[in-house]
Amino acid sequence: MVDLKQTLSRFLSIPGVWQAILVGRDGLMIEGLTRDGKDDMEAVGAIMTTGLSTAEALGQEISRGSVVGVLMEYENGLVSVDPLGDFALLVTLSENASNIARVRHLVKTSRNEILEALDIA
Repeated sequence: MVDLKQTLSRFLSIPGVWQAILVGRDGLMIEGLTRDGKDDMEAVGAIMTTGLSTAEALGQEISRGSVVGVLMEYENGLVSVDPLGDFALLVTLSENASNIARVRHLVKTSRNEILEALDIA
């Protein structure tokens, strides 16, 4: 059986990543890990479900297909949102964009493992 905390800890092993949150499309946090505990993981996860829904609506409006991922860059960090099927999404918070390729690669290679753990594969 897949341990979600162990899977999320791989994201925190990437330099610069300080938070990894698995959240349902309903906005409820399924699991989350953080390095410093300063950010409210439940609030971040809930807000990001709305952000992803907005991105999906835009994609439909401009006929660009399904959302593969959403990146939001702020003055002091980067938020990455990756849909995992119809029921969940993975949110990562990073110091900057320098390791986003590693994050995206890990999302891709961990996707089936996470879905299997959620029993929605």
